Amino acid sequence: MISRAVLLRRALPLGILSLILAIPASVGAIDPDNLNSIAFRNRTGADIYYLYLSPGDSDFWGTDILGAESVLEDGDAMEFFVHYPDRCNEFDIMAVGGLDDAYIVTNFEICDGSSASVEFTSDDAVSSPPEFDLMQLNLTNDTGFEILYLFVSPQDSNMWGVDQMDSETTLDEGETISLLVSATDILYDVHAVDMDGDTYTFQVDLGEQVGYELSADIEFDYID
Repeated sequence: MISRAVLLRRALPLGILSLILAIPASVGAIDPDNLNSIAFRNRTGADIYYLYLSPGDSDFWGTDILGAESVLEDGDAMEFFVHYPDRCNEFDIMAVGGLDDAYIVTNFEICDGSSASVEFTSDDAVSSPPEFDLMQLNLTNDTGFEILYLFVSPQDSNMWGVDQMDSETTLDEGETISLLVSATDILYDVHAVDMDGDTYTFQVDLGEQVGYELSADIEFDYID
């Protein structure tokens, strides 16, 4: 993945395109027993503003799992749930600090039976992060139920990958989560699981946004 790109830029939203998607619940909800976890620890000496955990079978970095409003402060740790199809699967990891230092780990294997852990230190920094513009994607929960897990994966991957909310966070009814996504990956698969185990699965196409708007609102709701 290091060769995909060359200076990460946070793009400011220029407007909002409202996309209202009515999503029926479906069977086959993710079993929490099949989720693994990965912890990220920041020991770089500076705050981390972007954090990516990209499925190894994807050509894209995908979403910044810290979101548009969070940072991983120096000395802190955050844990996320991950979902992958095989006993072991590989992921590529990138963290970007406030001085544009990047910390990149490729082919990081996560296996069933044990939690994963990654520690970023100043010794791991590379010269510069990849370059791509970012869009802000706002996902609003209008299902009537609390969302426990929310996966947003590049469409070219066969994995759901990482839960966009850390292990302690859920998305209440009416709340919105704001994600930063690469404006170069057009299609994203979204999979949400509510407190009753119902699932909401749909695809977000950002193609019409690129070059015109840098912010999109997605509202997903429950239909009997």
